Amino acid sequence: MPATFATFTRLKDKGIAALKSGDYASARPYLIQAAECMIELSEESSDAAKRAEQESYAKELMELAKDCDRRMKRGGGAGGGPGGRGRGERARDDNDKGADASDWVVKERPSVRFADVAGLEDVKEEIHLKMIYPFRHPELAQHYGIDVGGGVLLFGPPGTGKTMIAKAIAGELEATMFVITPAQLMSKWVGEAEQNVRKLFDAAKSEEKSIIFIDEVEALVPKRRSSDSTVMQRVVPQILQELEGFDRKAGRALLFMGATNEPWSLDTAMLRPGRLDAKIYVPLPDAAARFKLFEIYLGKRPLADDVDLAALAEKTDGYSGADIKAVCNRSASELFLESVQGAEPRKITLRDILSAIERTPPSVTRKDCEKYDAWAAQQS
Repeated sequence: MPATFATFTRLKDKGIAALKSGDYASARPYLIQAAECMIELSEESSDAAKRAEQESYAKELMELAKDCDRRMKRGGGAGGGPGGRGRGERARDDNDKGADASDWVVKERPSVRFADVAGLEDVKEEIHLKMIYPFRHPELAQHYGIDVGGGVLLFGPPGTGKTMIAKAIAGELEATMFVITPAQLMSKWVGEAEQNVRKLFDAAKSEEKSIIFIDEVEALVPKRRSSDSTVMQRVVPQILQELEGFDRKAGRALLFMGATNEPWSLDTAMLRPGRLDAKIYVPLPDAAARFKLFEIYLGKRPLADDVDLAALAEKTDGYSGADIKAVCNRSASELFLESVQGAEPRKITLRDILSAIERTPPSVTRKDCEKYDAWAAQQS
């Protein structure tokens, strides 16, 4: 699918926000990708004036990206404001071959389990079959010729819990999880992008069981264009090489997981067998999952007797998990504000929550869902 204005806006906003905060290393890749996205949009336009305006905008974004390079070379910030550097980040000199992955990758052992994930039973079963069972029963996997580890893509609308599912998988496997962002891999302050990819995989392979998790993976491996000469042209092949290079039948198994709200923006080479070949659709929560979400987000709050979780679940058809959390927070925050301003503290009523629902529309449209359904159907 072609680039969309929503994709451009998201990348541009992230790049500008990072630039304003002085995080030039993070801003640069987002600005470059936003520019490339705008160029692609301009090529689809039949209006010459609009096309020229879009191309001019793309050039401005590329100039901002170049300015990030200049600022970094002069010793500008790489996180935490001008002149500062993010945790574990450092400038390089001629003798520095780049920072170790341990200096900039978040490494954790999640305690989250599938029981903590509301609903999505079909998704959980698919994950068990493709990932968890081969890890837990390596002898049987070897007996039947099932590979242990590999690549997995979690895709679906925003706010459906893809990151939490990734952590739950790591928790179920008791695996070490390496959590990174595309901006970290692209940062010049921690080495060249290709070296960062290699060091990340090397660090993961040193663990008995490990998961590399990259959110917004489409920002790291976007569709490549023959006319582009950006760093992504080198990063994508490096990641493909690393994915194909590790021995899935060895004693140390590695799972590479990417999450995305825009699976159609990924480089098609990443979706071939042996790479992100297991594609798992994480849809909006069904009624049972919505009930569980309200139970989680309202469970520790003072509720009136008239609060009917089943009715709330029915009322929020089409809402994401993030939307439901926002509804619960909004209904509680308004009562808290009333109390702070002198009103008698009271319990949250069904009317309070319904009012919050009315003022919090779902963030995902039916048209969005149809787009995800169509992409999922193409992959089957």
